[in-house]
Amino acid sequence: MIIPESAYKKPHNVMLVFEEKKVNDGDACVAERVNYYEKLKNAGKVLLSGSFWNKASNFIIVHVSSDIELEQIIDNDPGVLQNSVELIRAMAF
Repeated sequence: MIIPESAYKKPHNVMLVFEEKKVNDGDACVAERVNYYEKLKNAGKVLLSGSFWNKASNFIIVHVSSDIELEQIIDNDPGVLQNSVELIRAMAF
């Protein structure tokens, strides 16, 4: 996934909104995603995560040093890699 260069050149926060897709091996992928984001949380990169009530989507707020780091986080998400989730919005703030 290519994210266009933004005005956010310095460290900033980004809210990532993912929508779940129907997959056969969803439970294994969920566990991989939990582990992935737990490691990022321990590294100080994940500030908050959760799901939207009554929706097949979730959000993760990450702290990144650059757009390149953001792109790496998204590209290495196990759900994105296994096509079980789709990034539907990335909102920098």
